[in-house]
Amino acid sequence: MDQLDAIYLTKHRQIIEALTTEMQECRLKPYDRLPSEKELCEQWQASRSTVRKAMDQLADRGNIFRVPGKGSFVSFPKISHNVSQVLSFLEKMKAQGLDVVTKLIQKQIIEPNEEIRAALKLDNGARVLKIQRLRIVKGEPLVLQTAFMPSNICGELMKADLELESLNYLLREQCNIKLSRSDILIEAPILSTKERQLLGNPRVPIFLAVVGLTFDQNDKPIRFSRGIFRGDRVRLKISDSSVFELNYSDLLG
Repeated sequence: MDQLDAIYLTKHRQIIEALTTEMQECRLKPYDRLPSEKELCEQWQASRSTVRKAMDQLADRGNIFRVPGKGSFVSFPKISHNVSQVLSFLEKMKAQGLDVVTKLIQKQIIEPNEEIRAALKLDNGARVLKIQRLRIVKGEPLVLQTAFMPSNICGELMKADLELESLNYLLREQCNIKLSRSDILIEAPILSTKERQLLGNPRVPIFLAVVGLTFDQNDKPIRFSRGIFRGDRVRLKISDSSVFELNYSDLLG
């Protein structure tokens, strides 16, 4: 490493350490806007590439996040989900020492739209059971989960307490259905006013939608799900590409 590289790394590390210290000492708090790259260049007498590398590393660590057109902001400490673990949502939260409150928003038989009917391979006129729940962690809404299943899938689901029981557990133990795999799509959602309200109208409106089609032991589609996560509070960890086919249903249950 030559002397120029040493100076570059030293300046880059100084910026990271200084901003990290300000966050740890609460001089920079969650959602505070950070100085622009231009302002940091002037403050540290550093090149744009040096500042950008420091900011990239802070973003990779999850210390900050970027909003296009608005700048960089201090992140709220995020809750991690390792989707390669064969655990329910509640078990994953408990493993991190977090208590979860589940609020049942809706449980009723409805007419499915064309997307749901096609995904579940339903005949015309068939109806579905819609279950929508809001997950609250550490007093804040974290994810709004909506599941659609054939209305005749299992009578026990209409009687079950879905604020206390995992849907995966009920399907397995009460309905004798084994979840084998899920096809997953991750996208940036367009939320309704009601969905934003349920998720707490976060100051920084970053959301992530996980759409899944789950199959039973006979490879029959039995659940179409949509989970809307608050991107300012949660990080989805994917350890292996096979997760998308094998274990992601646990996150949706």
